[in-house]
Amino acid sequence: MIKNPSNWVLIVDDNENNLVYLQNILQRADISCKTTTQGKECLNLCMNDPPSLILLDVMMPEMNGYEVCKRLKESEITRDIPVIFISALISKEDILKGFEMGGVDYITKPFHKEEVLARVKAHLTIVTQQKKLELMNRELKEALAVRDRLFSIISHDLIGPILNIENALKLLMEERLSDEERFDFLQESLNAASSTLDLLKNLLSWAKNQIEGIDYNPHNVDVSIIIGDILNLFQRMQKEKKIDIINHIQESLICFADENMLHLIFRNLISNALKYSYEGGKIEILHHNEGDSMVFEIMDKGKGIANEEVEKILDPIQFYSTPGTAYEKGHGLGLRLCKEFIEIHGGELKIISEPGKGSIFRFSIPQNLTNLKH
Repeated sequence: MIKNPSNWVLIVDDNENNLVYLQNILQRADISCKTTTQGKECLNLCMNDPPSLILLDVMMPEMNGYEVCKRLKESEITRDIPVIFISALISKEDILKGFEMGGVDYITKPFHKEEVLARVKAHLTIVTQQKKLELMNRELKEALAVRDRLFSIISHDLIGPILNIENALKLLMEERLSDEERFDFLQESLNAASSTLDLLKNLLSWAKNQIEGIDYNPHNVDVSIIIGDILNLFQRMQKEKKIDIINHIQESLICFADENMLHLIFRNLISNALKYSYEGGKIEILHHNEGDSMVFEIMDKGKGIANEEVEKILDPIQFYSTPGTAYEKGHGLGLRLCKEFIEIHGGELKIISEPGKGSIFRFSIPQNLTNLKH
């Protein structure tokens, strides 16, 4: 792969007149270029800012064009840069040697303007097409990786809990179970159903976005109502783990956002805080204004996240997650959706965490239409 490819041509020739002539030909065709008279400087330029194409003279002092090309092909950074040799050497042996050293073309002196321009344009077109193919290939690999991860979630994390619920219900049909055993099986089934429902909601949101595109409909939304609904949704989980949730957003708080997206963001972040909080822990939901945006924070005193895990969580390709403090399963899909939806609003998801001390999930939302960064 060419490292940081840019759309310019490097001309290398120890003859200043040749440099000026070739430079004029390319610049009149709106092709950016740089020049050098030395092979060593050519190598330095290519390492720091690889060009799209090199026009390289063969006969130069200190280091000839063949040696320069050889060194370019030995470096991972520069080996894919196409090289067109330019030379007064016109024998078949010299031309063949140029191709053997890794050149893609060979132009003989004296130069013909039309020939030089045609060959340069042809190879720049090839480079452009290669870059497009590399980008498409990278995007395809990313899509396949996401697809494989989703299939894994569907086959394991959806089917598994449903089978557990089925087995629990079968056992409940047996009269030999005590009341305590029945309660335990019911509780286990309820937890599995709740977790599966949460995952299904995220999967459906993600699939809808992939198939139909982002349905983005921002309007004035009362954040306090959304948070209140979500806290009611998680009452059972909060009571089971004896978590103290301090909600600082109980009065009406209006911001300009897509209501469905905002609901999903808060649902996943609050669920995440509950999942990774220890029994008897504390969660705070806060906000403050920062410029033209509202900044929200979901803060817990739970198990925390290591720096390398934060990077994995924010990675756009993988779905990274670890078990909760009560061994609750995570899938990584919820945080991926949060990140995507926050960025659609022009905001950014930030994670501040320390293992053993807890985490802060912070994001911003514009206050009104004029402040929207989307």
